[in-house]
Amino acid sequence: MSDRPISGDALEDDFYLEGSVESDNEGPTVGSKRKVEDEDEDDSNTTQQQQEQEKKKKNKQKKKRKVNDPFRSLDHVYKADRETQFQYVQDRQRSALPNLTQVELEEQILPEDQFVNNAQFKQPEHTLDTLPNYIKFGMLHHKKLDKKPQDPAAPTVLVLTHAAMRAADLARAMKPLGKVAKLFAKHMKVKEQAEFLQKDPVHLGVGTPNRIKALVEQEHLNLDNLELIVVDTERNAKRFTAFENDAVRNDLYSFLGAYIAPRMNEKKTRLGLF
Repeated sequence: MSDRPISGDALEDDFYLEGSVESDNEGPTVGSKRKVEDEDEDDSNTTQQQQEQEKKKKNKQKKKRKVNDPFRSLDHVYKADRETQFQYVQDRQRSALPNLTQVELEEQILPEDQFVNNAQFKQPEHTLDTLPNYIKFGMLHHKKLDKKPQDPAAPTVLVLTHAAMRAADLARAMKPLGKVAKLFAKHMKVKEQAEFLQKDPVHLGVGTPNRIKALVEQEHLNLDNLELIVVDTERNAKRFTAFENDAVRNDLYSFLGAYIAPRMNEKKTRLGLF
């Protein structure tokens, strides 16, 4: 961490040193030194106490939010019924986008009837092996995956996850369904991904919200053919899903609200929580 910020008290200490009573040899007296050292120690103790108080206040706020969280006991979001998933996603949306008005939030709500009904999925285990079957289950016309894609940069399925390493694992798991576009930042630039999407049409794409959002905003990725968007609900080391992770959730909800909610309202795209 950087040095402690200079407070008003600290400036006064400096001023005291410059204007201190001098001895015959033009140096500060012993009494002056002790006074300065005592004031420095008091100032240090005060700052430390303030830091401890702020830390306690933040911890208290976190505990309060946790106690008031209606979904604190929901360990496996993908196993919840559709109504609970809808309420969970909406609750996390309010936390992720606190600056939006109620009207703006309502405009970005993802309609419940377009959530994939996971209760009917016969393989409820959250493993990489079940992902291909889940994608087929979530699509209205999964046989489309058997046909060669024609439109460049226009996937039929997108899978969003919280980190590049996890996206790479998901991409490998999706290989049985066909060629997969890797849409995350690790070792790959937007320009390179844009060139790949134009050159090799694919049905499937997987990546992080930030990179996929950037590709759409820069018109390198077209959502016209998108039938299914899957959000991976794996929890990170701190037990946060992508809907809760501060490093991811803002981009996730901004992307879903701006580009996916309108398609879901028009019943063109379904949302699955895996």
